[in-house]
Amino acid sequence: MKFLKSLYDDELNDDGDVEIIGLQFQRSRILGELEPRSYEVSFEDWSTQRSERLVETAKEILGCYDNANRFEQLRRTFDNGKLMPFIGAGMSMPSGYPSWTKFLYDACNESHVTEEVLKKLLGDGMYEEAAQELHDDMTAAGFNELLESVFKSEKEVSGAIHYLPRLFPKSSIVTTNFDGLIEQVFGDANQNFDLVRSGKTLKEVTRLIATGSRLLLKLHGSCEFVGERVLLKNEYDLAYANNSDVKDFFNRILFGQSLIFLGCSLNVDRTIQSMVEMVKEHGSSNLPRHYAFLELREGDDRIARKKELAHANIFPIWYPEDEHDISIESLFSLMAE
Repeated sequence: MKFLKSLYDDELNDDGDVEIIGLQFQRSRILGELEPRSYEVSFEDWSTQRSERLVETAKEILGCYDNANRFEQLRRTFDNGKLMPFIGAGMSMPSGYPSWTKFLYDACNESHVTEEVLKKLLGDGMYEEAAQELHDDMTAAGFNELLESVFKSEKEVSGAIHYLPRLFPKSSIVTTNFDGLIEQVFGDANQNFDLVRSGKTLKEVTRLIATGSRLLLKLHGSCEFVGERVLLKNEYDLAYANNSDVKDFFNRILFGQSLIFLGCSLNVDRTIQSMVEMVKEHGSSNLPRHYAFLELREGDDRIARKKELAHANIFPIWYPEDEHDISIESLFSLMAE
């Protein structure tokens, strides 16, 4: 993988450049250009050792709580081709995009909304209302320009998101992210999607998936197309109303196959509420089980969190706090074995 070569080069260059007659040369370039065969052999050895370390880390993660048996269930679903990734902001953050919370605080600094007001809204889980408050204060033009300038900016792809084309070359992908990283990483792997569909253009998606089409489903739209976006309180109300395209799509997809939530905080938002309603209506035993790689933070009541997610038929595999990148990559490595 291209990103592994980049990591390898970074390690080679950790000891600093080589100076020759006052000129600076990177160690990776010297080895790669003067001894390309040695470079490749060394890279393969490094890559193998790194993969082995990641697998060991994954096994340590699976040794905690009830992770191991659940991971085996997940892997069987994955091996049968019945697992669809649901990508959240945590998969984009290693590449330099902000979390949604950080974006809202950054927007707060550009508005007359006080930090105390924003903190209260977010503390009460009112993210839609917080975005609406900032939007209305900054004006639509000001808020939309900030949103697009942040999430439309190009970044160097970094982190476990690189594994998606390798693990899911034939699967459609669902995301609530506004950035273009998923398109970028699959494009770099020459695995462009057949279609990209967003918030208000989700009709017929279930049929297209059934025919084998690979779709990128941007559930909440893209930052640059306000008419297709699901972000503010009023936009959520329309998108998740009964018989709306988003609500209808979500209800249909839950009958099709299991989801694996990656980089998602899985707080009680509209997505989770829709899943809870679906489970209540049809019964958990009549719907596929969904999975999540989820950070267990200090102070979290793990059992209470597990019960909360079970209402949506989501079952977590926990990893340690502040170890998101290495944990996701380690678990991906074990899935890829």
